[in-house]
Amino acid sequence: MSIAFEMSQNNANDKSFANTLNIRILQHNCARSMQIMHACMKFAKNKTDIVILQESWMRDENITISHSSFIYIKSNVQNTCVRVLIFVAKNAKKFTCTSRSNIVNSEDM
Repeated sequence: MSIAFEMSQNNANDKSFANTLNIRILQHNCARSMQIMHACMKFAKNKTDIVILQESWMRDENITISHSSFIYIKSNVQNTCVRVLIFVAKNAKKFTCTSRSNIVNSEDM
């Protein structure tokens, strides 16, 4: 799975905004711990636009945690072990996020 990000239409024509766009990202290896994942999400609330979690805790059928402030971007590749989870803040207004399966042909992404 690949994720394509685009600036929101409100800011697309503002050249000064395009030169100063800051997207805040938190990335962490969770060592398959649900508690570490919850701690990352709690820390990221209102501080981060995108959370990327490696070695996340997963239950059968790729079920994992959720958080009220973030949208979980699910992989559309079937029958694979998800290696990285991506969460996007619900209040992110600087960009839009779209899942794209046609950018990279790899089960790891």
